[in-house]
Amino acid sequence: MFIKSFFSVLIFLLFPSFTLFEKQENTPVDLVKSVFAKTKKINTLQYQMTKMERIQSVLETQKSFVKLTRNPLKIYAKQLAPKEGVEILYIKGKHNNMARVNPNGFPWVTVSLDPYGSTMRKKQHHTLLDSGYDLVVSILEHLALKYQKDLVSMVVQKPDVLWDGITCQVIEFNNPNFKKEKYTVKEGETVLTIAERNKISEYKILEENKLDSYTDVSKGQVLDITNDYASKMILYIDKSRQVPLVMKVYDDKGLYEQYEYTQVVLNPAFTEDDFSEDNDDYNF
Repeated sequence: MFIKSFFSVLIFLLFPSFTLFEKQENTPVDLVKSVFAKTKKINTLQYQMTKMERIQSVLETQKSFVKLTRNPLKIYAKQLAPKEGVEILYIKGKHNNMARVNPNGFPWVTVSLDPYGSTMRKKQHHTLLDSGYDLVVSILEHLALKYQKDLVSMVVQKPDVLWDGITCQVIEFNNPNFKKEKYTVKEGETVLTIAERNKISEYKILEENKLDSYTDVSKGQVLDITNDYASKMILYIDKSRQVPLVMKVYDDKGLYEQYEYTQVVLNPAFTEDDFSEDNDDYNF
């Protein structure tokens, strides 16, 4: 019953004019619908995140504390591990859209770095600008639209779990269509534009094709890519607040990336000081 309801709400989300389910209340349809809707209504967010990303066959772990404002985009992040004390501040439209970085080490001064540059993207699947929930929601919505006719068999609800002291609903998306394929680069394309258009992992394109950078492609070049972002995705959703707390992403080799959110505060009342280098609690 839940699978059919989940399918129905995804259609509702993707096609607002489809109103068959609008009058249902207190059903799994409403629960899943609110998960997507809830994340889209978040304007400010604070959390601690533990992320594991597979880099050259090794799962690299990083822990960070993050403050985020979506509109306008402002991000403060402090790394807790493995290099404790590194701080990053990004404010859209300021500092020529560069991030201000306190490396907590050599060269012992705050520097400005491109969020898309090789230094900030080293051993990272995503950019600083992908902080928050928007990326995973966009990937799920893309897959839901692409495979809308098969969602009944692809989406499964697992038993609730207790994670970090919070009761979570578990949703598993299984994608039997996941595969590798060849892609011929078109005029003006980069790894970033190819990944965005197809909603696949830009880092995977870089690694699988042994490219030096995200612009290291040319028209006519044939790349090995995947047709989708994941073969399987598992989400632990806070049953009370209806936001993701754990996201696990798998490919043909196993666990590709995992993100765990703790100490999540939804829509905190930030001040200008929260995104200022002059904040007494920061070390820029």
